[in-house]
Amino acid sequence: MEFFATLRLALGVASIAFELDTPTTIKQLVDMASQKLGTDISQKLFDGDKIKRGTMILVNGKNIHHLNGLDTLVEPGDRIAVFPPAGGG
Repeated sequence: MEFFATLRLALGVASIAFELDTPTTIKQLVDMASQKLGTDISQKLFDGDKIKRGTMILVNGKNIHHLNGLDTLVEPGDRIAVFPPAGGG
């Protein structure tokens, strides 16, 4: 799982790796990342059970908005890229 922009700065890491034995949902993977990093990153990415406006999570280059959202399954070997909501004007 790769982190970009302000999320990378806030977490202090560019990426983390997981050894998955079975397909895992994006929601479960974010929960696993939160445990591994010791900080709840779901607060930065989700608004309840929905992805925050402007947040982009890609699985092998495909936006999960066009897949199954937070229920998108991640298989062993998939590449996940996480971009926090952008700000500015």
